Amino acid sequence: MDENTTIKTLVRGRWIITDPSLGMDGILEDGAVAIDDKGQVGDVDAFDRLTASHPEATIEGSADALVMPGMIDAHSHGMGLSYFELGLGYDHLESWNLQLPSVARPDPYLDHIWCAIKHLRSGCTTLHHMGDNPDIAVQSYRDLGIRWAFSLTVKNRNFITYDDPAFLKTLPDELHQAVRSHILKDPEQVKNQFLDHFDRAWTKYHTPGTPVFLGPMGAQWCTEDLLTACRDRASKYGTRIHMHGVQTPYQREALLREHEKSAIEYLADLDVLGPNFTLGHGVWLNDRDMDLLAESGTSLTHHASCNLHMRNGILPLPELLARGIPVAIGVDGKGINDDEDMIQELKVVEKLHRLYDLTFGAPLLSAETIVQMATQGGAHVLGLETVVGTLTQGKAADIAVIDMVEHPWMDPKNSPYERLVMHTPARDVHTVLVDGQVVMRDREILTLDEEALLDDLYQSIRDSVARAAPTDTGRTMTALYPHVKAFYADWEPVPNQPFTPYYAVNRKC
Repeated sequence: MDENTTIKTLVRGRWIITDPSLGMDGILEDGAVAIDDKGQVGDVDAFDRLTASHPEATIEGSADALVMPGMIDAHSHGMGLSYFELGLGYDHLESWNLQLPSVARPDPYLDHIWCAIKHLRSGCTTLHHMGDNPDIAVQSYRDLGIRWAFSLTVKNRNFITYDDPAFLKTLPDELHQAVRSHILKDPEQVKNQFLDHFDRAWTKYHTPGTPVFLGPMGAQWCTEDLLTACRDRASKYGTRIHMHGVQTPYQREALLREHEKSAIEYLADLDVLGPNFTLGHGVWLNDRDMDLLAESGTSLTHHASCNLHMRNGILPLPELLARGIPVAIGVDGKGINDDEDMIQELKVVEKLHRLYDLTFGAPLLSAETIVQMATQGGAHVLGLETVVGTLTQGKAADIAVIDMVEHPWMDPKNSPYERLVMHTPARDVHTVLVDGQVVMRDREILTLDEEALLDDLYQSIRDSVARAAPTDTGRTMTALYPHVKAFYADWEPVPNQPFTPYYAVNRKC
């Protein structure tokens, strides 16, 4: 520890998870985390030794608590009010996207803060926001006090289907003209505007602890020129690319039809894959795709609940981990209860992948691995490995304190990892610190008036709904639905040739 620093706070716990990658060897019992005046971890040691060395330090936590690195939502869109709460619900992405322009949303500043509060309540201290307005997002997260990363998003083609030129030929003249007037955009103009916007956002907001990335929405939604421009910008600035990919079976087929190769092979040929590239979703991968991801050092974010909501399928997570591919967890605004609950998401991941191998005695995805995905995995895909993800000296003191009192009994053989993943609810998250500052204590947000925020948010959505009126874009998108459904009718969502699924859930007997 630097002799010029002063220890201001000790965060005490029955268990301190210092490094999830070490399993039980990464846990210190009856210890504390010492936080210095820079907001960094100054030391981790036995509680008694640290209190003797730093008698003036403020004490957080308790003798019954689990103290762990703050978790990281590695893929979000910053929506506090979910689309279910706003009346849309969920369905296949290809039809769901048509309905988005007709949904009234609240003030985005208030919406983002409410999203981040729900993250803090489940022990999540970093939120990766994919969106198109960094000014509002960054201000909201700064005002609350949560750590953030921001990916500036863009799409410049296929605004309706995954093959708009072919689709437009199927439309009646009047609807065709409405699409051209209200929906289609010039790809080159969109690309140039996006690159200028990214340059400004990166210059204004990027820091080593709050990074700004490029966020092309997906290979099927971006021209080759845009994808290679993102590749080159990422290289120029030394930053990352975060992109949705092969989320649905229709997206899988789109790239096969267009390029006669998979989306991953296409991205590999463009030299887009690499250690600075993260793929969100990645449900519809084959073995060759996964080999390319592993060889290139590409990482993924796993959106277990979102994939269930949107009828996407199940990520072949054990196959990815077996290849050494880094995987993080992203709630993606569609947690299983629509509540941005990171602890609940750990449970969904664990339960979902119990089905991977039904062989008697087959190993399960361990709780340690899942916690590592939610901490170090998130730090990796956000380029924050040197900043967060562990509670080791010099890292930022982003910490979740979780009550672990037995109610009324817990077998001591159950490890803290297992208790967190299998049993603990988010309501047991007691205290959260970001950069050494307490932002929540006793489940009370300390950085703003939550009750006033909710009043403002409620009024905002009421006003938004009251003002909502059908727009040209919304009307056109609604009219397109039967045509889009007919267009995809001959797209085979699951290939009819013999294939072996990654998950043998059940079969007709």
